[in-house]
Amino acid sequence: MDGTERTPEWQNRHFVPIFIRRKAEEQEKSYYFVGSAVALDDVRESVNRSEDGRESKVVVSTLKLIKPVDPELYRHLTGKSAL
Repeated sequence: MDGTERTPEWQNRHFVPIFIRRKAEEQEKSYYFVGSAVALDDVRESVNRSEDGRESKVVVSTLKLIKPVDPELYRHLTGKSAL
């Protein structure tokens, strides 16, 4: 990323859907759509290491959602109240 993600042109042309998975549902490979990102901050490359030692490149970022996550979905995903 070169900083262009903060411009209105980038935001109007890019749809960044955010899906997450509950750790408790890891075996089912279920994902939940929580919204779309409107901003990306602190973008950096990193490396994930699997249990067998294999490495894969990933991008880590702080995301800002267009709308807050629905409180019921948040509770389901985290087991905590939204407030």
